[in-house]
Amino acid sequence: MYDPAFPPAYYYSWHQVPDVMIPNVMESFREQGVKNLVFSNTWLERILKDMRFWSVISRAARRAGLDLVEAHAPYGQGFDLCCPERGRRPAMIEDHKRAMNYCADSGCRTYTLHVGAFESVFYQTPNEELRPFVLDSLEKLLPEAEKLGLILAVENAYERSNTPEVVSSFVEHFNSPYLGCCLDVGHAHIMEPFPGKRRELYFGEMDDAWGEKIDEYSGAMERMAPHIVTCHLHDNDGYSDAHRLPGEGTIDWAELMPKVKSLPRLVSLQTEVQTIPGGITAARLVAVFRNLVEKDSL
Repeated sequence: MYDPAFPPAYYYSWHQVPDVMIPNVMESFREQGVKNLVFSNTWLERILKDMRFWSVISRAARRAGLDLVEAHAPYGQGFDLCCPERGRRPAMIEDHKRAMNYCADSGCRTYTLHVGAFESVFYQTPNEELRPFVLDSLEKLLPEAEKLGLILAVENAYERSNTPEVVSSFVEHFNSPYLGCCLDVGHAHIMEPFPGKRRELYFGEMDDAWGEKIDEYSGAMERMAPHIVTCHLHDNDGYSDAHRLPGEGTIDWAELMPKVKSLPRLVSLQTEVQTIPGGITAARLVAVFRNLVEKDSL
């Protein structure tokens, strides 16, 4: 169950921040009384290519008095758990292990992973064919997670390969305290049916992912509830993955937040709002989420 004494970890659009500005952005969070940041996939991918960047991030965080406490793993075709390419898989596993070590050294508690969408969307590969690759990836990563005291968190999305049912099944296969789910509430909201919901209003990615018939999924949190260790919090209109501030979409936060905070394995909450594209300052971001987390509503 969520510990109210441990505040949310804040995500930022770091991929749009020049290196020279990283300390400035971190300082803006410090000025708002923030303690925790998300160790972003953008940073981890860069560190895997240039380990010197690790010192840039760690030094800036230390000077601002910030901690990197939750991590989002690198993702995409060459990093997803379901990656089927034999020539890439060994290096992919080692890349994740290296990234996990950086995260553990920073004090991260969770490491969020994607099953992957590329194979499912662009090649229409059935889940049954992808499943052995995911299981093999997790089997190889779990011993490292246990050694580091890091919980792997498999995230739900809005493709066939990432439904709440699918991601929960991987966690249940291993039944390990070092494996859980990341509930992305925005992704769950996209897939949630509601009266009058119209197929033609979905954003373009859904055409590639599903074609004519979208298998909407009701009750994502209820299905994943026993396994959820962390949550990505952001809002949308139920049709697109907009990553807006809570209150700028159609999620009922007053109903959702008490349920989220009572989840039995929950250790953290993470913001996942697109800050720079939305013109959102650290002050505004923090104000909205403090109100949401402390009062369960906006």
